[in-house]
Amino acid sequence: MKKLFVILLSACFFSTSAQQTLKPGDVMPAIVIKPIINAPALNVNLADPTKAPFYILSFWGTWCSPCITQMDTLAKLQKANEGKIRVIAISNEPVARLKKYLIKKPSALWLASDTSFFLYKAFGLSSVGQSAIINSRHMVVALVKTDLVNQRFINNLMSGKTIKSSAEVKEVPVNNRKDIFGVDSTIAESFTIRGYMKGQQSMGRHYLNAPYEGRRVSYINVCADVLYKDAFDITSSKQIVYEIDEKTVCDFDNKNSLYCFDLLVKPEDKDSLNRIMQKKLLTSLPIKARIAEKLIPVYVLRVNPDQKLAFQVSTQNKSMIRFSGEGYNGTSVSLANFANDYLSNDLDRPVVDETGLKEKYDIKTTVDLRTQEGVVQSVNKLGLILDKAERKMKVLVFYK
Repeated sequence: MKKLFVILLSACFFSTSAQQTLKPGDVMPAIVIKPIINAPALNVNLADPTKAPFYILSFWGTWCSPCITQMDTLAKLQKANEGKIRVIAISNEPVARLKKYLIKKPSALWLASDTSFFLYKAFGLSSVGQSAIINSRHMVVALVKTDLVNQRFINNLMSGKTIKSSAEVKEVPVNNRKDIFGVDSTIAESFTIRGYMKGQQSMGRHYLNAPYEGRRVSYINVCADVLYKDAFDITSSKQIVYEIDEKTVCDFDNKNSLYCFDLLVKPEDKDSLNRIMQKKLLTSLPIKARIAEKLIPVYVLRVNPDQKLAFQVSTQNKSMIRFSGEGYNGTSVSLANFANDYLSNDLDRPVVDETGLKEKYDIKTTVDLRTQEGVVQSVNKLGLILDKAERKMKVLVFYK
C-alpha cells in the first residue's frame, strides 16, 4: 500500500532544543509558575517558603492518555498525604484547553499552562509523563518518571531517603548535521542501520517533498517494533503477537534495543518501499517478524443513518494527514486511512472501515480529552459510529 505522508504529533516528545539546566541537588531559582488556573493564587514562586514540604511538578498534557491516568494517581496521593505534598501539573497547552479539561474532569491538582516550554527547558526534560520533586529548602530532589510516584515513593521522600532520578532528559547532540545519515540529493539509493545515537530525539519520518518524495524513510532511536509495524503497515498494538519476551523487542530503558534506520530507494522502486524495508529489517535485525492472520476483536466504522455526515468530498489532489492527541486533520483521505492510520492508533483495538464510502474526503476532529470516550465522541460528531465486532485481521508475530 502506498503510504500517505503522516505528521504524527507525538504524545511523548517535544521539539525544544534546550539542554538541562536544573538537576538534582540544585537550588531552585525564583521561578514563578503561572498562570495556574484552578488555585487560590494565579501563580506560585518556587523560591518562596511553602506550607507543603514537597512540590511535585508533574509534566503532562490532555493529549497524553497515560498522563491522564497518572493525574488520577497523583490526585489520590495528594489527598492521602494532605499538607505534605502539593502537585502542580504543568502542560504546554493554552489556558482555554485546560479549562475545557477541568469541565470534563475536575481535579484537585493545580493545573498550570506553560506554552513557552520554559519549565520543560529549565529541567531539560525530553517528554511528558515525568516529574520534578522540589523540597521545602527549594532544592531539586529528583527528576523521575511520574508512573513511579506511589505511596512508597512518598514515604521514602518524607523519611529523607535518597530518591534515584529516572526521568529522560535531553542529551547534548553528538551530530548536528542537517541530515545525520549523510544522504543528499545526488544519491539515487542508500541504506543505513545502526544502534542508538546519543543526543538524538526519537522520531520517524516519511518524506513528502522532492528529491526523496515517496522513496525514503528515516527513524532515529526507535525500537524494532516501530520499524516492523511501519514496514508491514500495522497500526494497532492489538495486532502484535509476541513469541519472545516483549522487552527483547522494545525496552526504552535499554539503549541497546534502540535503532537508527534510513532507507532511500531508486525512483522506479518507490512503490516497493515497504517491501524493500521489510527485507532490510529481516536481514539486519536480530529480532524477526512475520505476518499471520487471526480472528481478533475490532471496531467497525459505519455511517450513522440518523445523522448527516459532517465532512465533505475533497477538492484537493494531494493527501495530507496530521493527527495528535488533540484530534485529526486529513485532506483528501479515505475513510480506510482515517480508520487505520488514526483510529486504530488511538483506540484499544483495530478499526475496520465498513462505511461503504469510497471517495477522498476532508476530515477534521477535535478531542477535548484523550480518552477512549473522547475519541469515540469526536467520531460520532462526524456522523459515524463504532461498533464492536470480530474480524480476521493480519497480525505481526515477533520471533527470534
